[in-house]
Amino acid sequence: MKEFFSSCGRILPRAMVYEAAKTTDNWVVETVSQGNILPSSATPDHLRIFKLSVLDQIALNVYIPLILFYHNNNTSHLSSVISNRSKLLKHALSKTLSQFYPFAGKVKDNLHIECNDQGVHYIETQVNTHLSDFLGQSPGNEMLNLLVPQNAKESAIGNYVLMIQVNVFACGGVAICTCINHKFVDGDTYSLFLRHWATAARGSVHTINPSFTAPSLFPQISSLNFHNPESIGKAKFVSQRFVFDRTNLAALKSKTSSPTSESAPTRFEVVAALLWKCFAKAANTVNNNFLEKSLILAMVINLRGKNCVPKNAVGNLIWHGFAECKLSANLEHHFLASQIQKGKAQVNDDFIEVIKGESGATTILKYAEMIMKSEEVSVPVVITSMCNMGIYEHDFGEGKPIWFYYGNLSLVNFISLCETRVGGGLEAVVSLRKEEMVIFENDPELLAFASLSPAPI
Repeated sequence: MKEFFSSCGRILPRAMVYEAAKTTDNWVVETVSQGNILPSSATPDHLRIFKLSVLDQIALNVYIPLILFYHNNNTSHLSSVISNRSKLLKHALSKTLSQFYPFAGKVKDNLHIECNDQGVHYIETQVNTHLSDFLGQSPGNEMLNLLVPQNAKESAIGNYVLMIQVNVFACGGVAICTCINHKFVDGDTYSLFLRHWATAARGSVHTINPSFTAPSLFPQISSLNFHNPESIGKAKFVSQRFVFDRTNLAALKSKTSSPTSESAPTRFEVVAALLWKCFAKAANTVNNNFLEKSLILAMVINLRGKNCVPKNAVGNLIWHGFAECKLSANLEHHFLASQIQKGKAQVNDDFIEVIKGESGATTILKYAEMIMKSEEVSVPVVITSMCNMGIYEHDFGEGKPIWFYYGNLSLVNFISLCETRVGGGLEAVVSLRKEEMVIFENDPELLAFASLSPAPI
């Protein structure tokens, strides 16, 4: 087996202390070690260049952090627990990278990944508080971002596919932050990788191996010159969490249902409709000129399991379904939910056949141009969901996570949904410009169904 770390088998230490926000200036996250973890076996020469699919080409050039929080149930031998866990996580990661070999490379450009076995950038930190105290205070986005690799706000092009920061709390609890490059990875790929890493850490056998067939299903277009919309990574925004419990979801479904609907709205559809409506009201209050402007809700839709796309396919196997409304038109819940249902239904097997076929390039080029210019002609909001991906099942050997946070470092007008650990609720993380968030988070219509930033535990 190759050495886990670069630089002669060591994690290079570097003194680095990040002070918390002023309201929590007694909390400090200190880096104790960092380095690169390498695959346990070398990538063969014929796999050294991994072509991106055209769906990867039109993915945003950003990092997406996901933080998994775990209790420590063994407090009698704290130092050995922390030391053994550290070795186990690194060893399991090294093995996992041999299967997910592009993750140990770098995104060379908008066309391919250089699978050079440079490894995953891996950071270990100490946090000078107990995990229960940290989560019990309902940490805000600023505090949570201290658990994320600090260079994750940089351009993903030319950088690591994956960075990891393992944050150890004073009680031995841990927050494992994986920060992944969206240019190559979507939510399902994210969860598949975590499942493999956790399975390896438990010493179990993988049941589903990754499939790298996306570039052949959706061949890249070498002439495609895609770039992020102007606001990506530049616009200043704030993020807030809103939690919908089971009871409020049922009430919201009842309010949103319509006797003329062909099917009852899902929990995703009713929550998306409410958040979309409240954003529209906040945006119009701030800008006062949105009455005739199109408000676009772009929904991230998983293509796996449709039209011969493997469920274990790695990469960006996603497309956007679009719903549109205007503030001067009908903003009733059932109308917005029906628009969302129609937008989702457009991305079906027939549509996938079109983008895979001879006319697919034309469709994709128009789609890419629309994304790049979306902010010029409309007010777009993107919503994605990590529901039903089994995130709360990722057990590295010490139990399942008590909470996870799907972060956002670069995207304004962005909403992510995930399940609550228990109780059948939904949690939404909403990122808006500060002046819009002030109105949004105080909207009585939203707060009738959602709790603002409750403590996760």
